[in-house]
Amino acid sequence: MLDDLNRDVASSGGGWFKLNRIEHGTLKGIVVDVETREKTFKGSVVLSLKTGKPRQERVFTLITDQRDPEVDDDKGIRKFSANEGAYFAILDALKEAKATAEIGDTLAIKVVKDPETTTSQADYKAQWTKGPGVPDWYQQPQPLVSTPVAEQGDPF
Repeated sequence: MLDDLNRDVASSGGGWFKLNRIEHGTLKGIVVDVETREKTFKGSVVLSLKTGKPRQERVFTLITDQRDPEVDDDKGIRKFSANEGAYFAILDALKEAKATAEIGDTLAIKVVKDPETTTSQADYKAQWTKGPGVPDWYQQPQPLVSTPVAEQGDPF
């Protein structure tokens, strides 16, 4: 549980990148985290029409070249929620690259065909390349280390 908390703290922050139409462009960056979670809409879990089970989404955290001029310390960290179509495009990119996904690899993804209806998904194209690795300044999640409280000193 505490390892999950540490991971949540380390992966928090960064803006969200909306990518569901051609006009949104290409998202490219270094992969620093991937989280699988239940998809929600307006506070409720979205259920699959076929199975009745909760739908899953993958949230990718990337270090990009994008910067928000209104945020002084924007380091380009962006989160992207990959729906099923985007996720399958990423899987295809991994197969095409003959690569095993690792933190520090580069992902580029874009919409190649807009959704036909408000309930359908866009078509995506992705590219996966190895490296360059995670920059030193990025705070990686650290496993919990058992340390006696007395050795930590007075926090106040």
